[in-house]
Amino acid sequence: MKDKSLLQALILGLGQIASKVLSLIFIFRFSKDLGQDGMSIYAYTYVPFSIFADLSTFGFIPGVSKLCSGLLSENKELEVSYLFKKGVKLAFIIGIIFFIFMFIFSSQIIQISLFEGINDQTFNIVRRNLLLASVSLFLIPVNNFLRGFLQGQLKMYPTAISLIIENIMKIILYLLLADKIVSDNKISFVFVLYFLSYLFSFMILFIFAYKNKLKEYRKFNVVKSVLKICVPFGITTLFFTIYQSIDTITLSILLPIEGYYTAFMFETIRLIFFPIVIAQALAGTLNPKINYLYNENKNEEMNEIAIKSTNLIINILIPLTIIMKVFSEEIYSIFYHQDNGGEILNQIAILIVFFGLYKVLLGLSLNLKRNHYLIIATLISLVAKIILNVFLIERFGYLGAMYSTIIAVTICLLSAYYVL
Repeated sequence: MKDKSLLQALILGLGQIASKVLSLIFIFRFSKDLGQDGMSIYAYTYVPFSIFADLSTFGFIPGVSKLCSGLLSENKELEVSYLFKKGVKLAFIIGIIFFIFMFIFSSQIIQISLFEGINDQTFNIVRRNLLLASVSLFLIPVNNFLRGFLQGQLKMYPTAISLIIENIMKIILYLLLADKIVSDNKISFVFVLYFLSYLFSFMILFIFAYKNKLKEYRKFNVVKSVLKICVPFGITTLFFTIYQSIDTITLSILLPIEGYYTAFMFETIRLIFFPIVIAQALAGTLNPKINYLYNENKNEEMNEIAIKSTNLIINILIPLTIIMKVFSEEIYSIFYHQDNGGEILNQIAILIVFFGLYKVLLGLSLNLKRNHYLIIATLISLVAKIILNVFLIERFGYLGAMYSTIIAVTICLLSAYYVL
């Protein structure tokens, strides 16, 4: 069981790292075509879209993973079949709801994140792109449901394969068709590619999961069970998305400098998440594994996994953080072109350790007793993030947003450590 878990963690980690590399390759070419002004407009669209995309999958991967692994540990294969049957429909309905919300409130969403003084033409371009991007919300929730469903069975390779194919298709289609698209329409074209890449990913995941659609199944309240598990998981696992939402609003009001906003909110954040995916992969494997062991009362094995996983991720993340800081200018300049980007990357690289360690501790502790403390701590950290942003951004600029994030994540880290 231990060897299988580590192997699956390795597979998931390699898949996520490969997808991040492919994503950065795509952005490298795309940013060269758009230029600095074009990337700013793209960031105005992508940041709110990515936030709502994450919110539409509120805790789906860890929550469904836990539910599925729990059913299997109780030998409830017929319930697992029914979870697949109803869960896919639920995920599609959630995607439709978020699409309708984005369609109705797109103007208000953009007004929150755009700086004052942006002209009507730019506003309309961003709104059109956001509406086009929101079409992908039909597929994002169901893709994450399927990934959680498969990971609950300790099958990490479908997620790895789907992520890699998703990004490969995006690159291939862009290289084949980009030169035929007028530069003003390239951002809209890219969001069409996003939808197509999610569609490819869905087909792959559905093929892997479809064998669970048995003729026989045993009914239970899937909606209640999924939401009961996923909402608490969503509150805790999407803390970064919610932090980013807070930064989007406060930075646009308190730090109206376009170049800093784009570099901080979009570019450097993508780069530091490259090493964090290693922790994310380990946490994704630990979640169903710990849930299974907890139900089997195998406390000694759980304790051994917790110690080894924590030590492993610290030994990986600290050297990567140092590399990111020392070579920040070189790493940033490979992909992006803001004048201040390398300096910002150097300063926020420390977040790698905080986010990475918390992802692992969260994967370990969410399935244990007293995990409600994690939810309480997350809510407290969100309040602290809002208050600290107001005070610190005015004094330290974008660094104030980073300082407030470190303090807020530390609150969550302490709560996870307490539960463990």
